[in-house]
Amino acid sequence: MTWRRSRYLLLGEERYRDRAGRTVRMAYSARDASMFALDEGTAARLAGGGADALASLDAETLAGLAARHAVVDTAEDELAAVLTGYREGSDAAGARKITVMPTSYCNMACDYCGQEHFKAPVDNARVERVIRRVEGVIADPETEEVVVTWFGGEPLLALRVIREMTARFTAAAGRHGTRYYARLVTNGSLLTRRTLRELHDELCVRALEVTIDGPEAVHDRRRLKRNGRGAFHRTVAALAEAVREGTVPGMRVGIRMNVDEQNEDTVPDLLVDLACLGLASPQVEIHPMPVHSWGNDVSAVELEARRYAQREAEWLRLARSLGLGIPTMPGAVKRTTCAATSRRREILDPSGRVFACSEHPLVPGAEAGGVVATVDDLTGAAPRPAGQFDDWYEQVGDGAQQCGRCPLLPVCGGSCPKLWREGHVPCPSVKYNWAERLDAAALGMGYRPVGAA
Repeated sequence: MTWRRSRYLLLGEERYRDRAGRTVRMAYSARDASMFALDEGTAARLAGGGADALASLDAETLAGLAARHAVVDTAEDELAAVLTGYREGSDAAGARKITVMPTSYCNMACDYCGQEHFKAPVDNARVERVIRRVEGVIADPETEEVVVTWFGGEPLLALRVIREMTARFTAAAGRHGTRYYARLVTNGSLLTRRTLRELHDELCVRALEVTIDGPEAVHDRRRLKRNGRGAFHRTVAALAEAVREGTVPGMRVGIRMNVDEQNEDTVPDLLVDLACLGLASPQVEIHPMPVHSWGNDVSAVELEARRYAQREAEWLRLARSLGLGIPTMPGAVKRTTCAATSRRREILDPSGRVFACSEHPLVPGAEAGGVVATVDDLTGAAPRPAGQFDDWYEQVGDGAQQCGRCPLLPVCGGSCPKLWREGHVPCPSVKYNWAERLDAAALGMGYRPVGAA
């Protein structure tokens, strides 16, 4: 077998000393979603990349590199292998993910949000049809696991509906021996100690994503409730208490920061506040995210990608110094790009319409065109009909999209097919700041820069 460097291997330039005094460089294999240190000699040969450069490596070293997909057989078509993995993951019948929107209303009116929110009475007949759809998926003998994501609008405005649906879902899962758990995406304004306990103990929520856009004054200006009141203090206090007292031990908490020109300079202040207020915990992970078009025009405040990536690298270093959990490099290979690229995933809105893409419901101009079915059209556990982006991997494979040339494809998947087709470049910031992320990870792992005292 003749080896070559994988097209999905990233090599850092900085040199470090490990605890044994060896000089090493950091590496990241996107095909394996793993980060590791390489001795300088091995790194130099991999940097050369060709079969001749690798031929002098011993068999044990090559076997270790091959196990991480850092080197591959020269005969392997890596792009085809990665896309095959995506297609298999997207078609896998055992894992089903369903996003349920129990309400179309939100108690906030953020100016960068592309959704249109409105109040509507709960239609019990429609709720029942959505329940039967999810029960049908749970009951399918091929289904091993069902994950429901509660989305909105603001889903906690419909907590009664979530309770009713969850009782039916968990009962069905018990009858059929299917694993079931939930995620919930919320603006956080309605979180209390009691609600968090209920979400964890009774409603099977194992992942919570809460948006906090800056320190109190900034957050409460950007994400003001419709009654004119801010929610920063209430939200952070409820989360910090739950983490401190260990009342929701099985729940991962993600703090999303939507960042644009209006709040980018306040991100460091927010990180310090979150650490001081008790959210520096292994249970909590920080997710800065650049604001992007969501059926609306945010060009006046949207940050240029490379500028955002540079700022993010600074925030990452600060967060780690404060003990906050913040991802360095992606830690898992993706099974599918997003809901829009897998017919085993779907979004159900409050009226019982079925969408493939999460950025279509409640978005004027996109909503009608994004409907692929209604829950009445779907029988049993049948996959949703094909949507606009189910041919995404064919486009990547034939070169119609530039993602096929990107070394991060196995952990990114192309990010957002919708934005690509609309003429936007949705590449994640890691594409532009991966070297700084590797350096931050090296320091966190105890490596010392060569030349440091």
